[in-house]
Amino acid sequence: MRLRIRLSLAAALFMAVGLGLPAPGSAAGGPTLVAAGFDSPRGVEFFKGKLVVGEAGHGGKNCIPGTPTICFGRTSQISWVNAATGTHTTLVDHLFSAAEFFNPDEGEALGVSGISSREGTLMAILGVFPQAFANYQCAAGDAECAADVDAAKKEAGALLSVKSNGSWHKVAGVGAFGFDYTADIPNQEHDSNPNGVLAANGGSYVADAGSNTLEFVSNGGHISVLHYFPFRQNAFPSDEVPTCIAKTDDGLWVATLAGNLYRVHGRSATLVANSDLKHVTGCAADGQGNVYFVNMWTTPTPPQPFTGNIVKLDTEDGTSSVIAAGLNFPNMDVVGPDGNLYFSADSICPTTGIPGLCAQGGTVWKLALPHDNEGDAHGHDRRD
Repeated sequence: MRLRIRLSLAAALFMAVGLGLPAPGSAAGGPTLVAAGFDSPRGVEFFKGKLVVGEAGHGGKNCIPGTPTICFGRTSQISWVNAATGTHTTLVDHLFSAAEFFNPDEGEALGVSGISSREGTLMAILGVFPQAFANYQCAAGDAECAADVDAAKKEAGALLSVKSNGSWHKVAGVGAFGFDYTADIPNQEHDSNPNGVLAANGGSYVADAGSNTLEFVSNGGHISVLHYFPFRQNAFPSDEVPTCIAKTDDGLWVATLAGNLYRVHGRSATLVANSDLKHVTGCAADGQGNVYFVNMWTTPTPPQPFTGNIVKLDTEDGTSSVIAAGLNFPNMDVVGPDGNLYFSADSICPTTGIPGLCAQGGTVWKLALPHDNEGDAHGHDRRD
């Protein structure tokens, strides 16, 4: 399912405590905490003028044995957030969630991932693909299990259209499409894990981190592949793993977990060199030619806590700079109507938290954005 980070929480806890690393808001001018207590927070967006957060959840009690073991249920949701008080309430709940466990102490949830709003509608993409649950058998009479399996088959990899009253409908089965698309591609894992979404005129762009594709899904549900990102032998991971999409006047920008950046026009994609990008999971544009990329972590494997950062790229002159660092597994971001950058962090953490690693559970932060003549001192030229 390809966006797994395979993090040992025990090792992460040891490092967090042993190194005594500060919270990202501890430095002057750094990020400030908006809200905490989320369940694996991923996408952040402003919808109807209010902050909303996609929470991937924590899977469920129905398990498919293997390496990893997949446990699924309906624990994913989308929440409204009061940015002034830090309180949050449910917009949509009981959505599909799956957690991958490589051992009893090591898991990562996949559920609601990217969210994006346009013209009064919130688009939400869920990870994984429904074919993974096609043959799952519940015990006779287990109604809760049956409901979980039904949700998995309908919602895994689905693009949802959500209204402000919490009602929603499925636009397309992107995960199912991506899984079938990869069946005959050499050196490509037979996989799909839709991760990023960008609402646009007439539909939505989706970055599929499993099938390694950028797709456009029309409002009517038609899916077309705009670009396939091929196997790269020297990249980490070995696939590109496209994770997010941002749009500027210069076109679409697609970033990958392998730390690569592409400028996309139509079905053409150009690799854009940038050494500040390491392991990107989120990106957002500010409408002024700047794109803000979230590196979930910046170390080589295995991923380490408190090494994530945010990179600002000026797409007009090609320079980039790190504007926030020392973040604990940040994931996705959005530029708010107030001009600040909002991003999720502690994104692998449950609501109850993990002592020493993320005691407050998943979190959302706010970062005041620098003007073009401010920010980090180091910059890098963009090379096409």
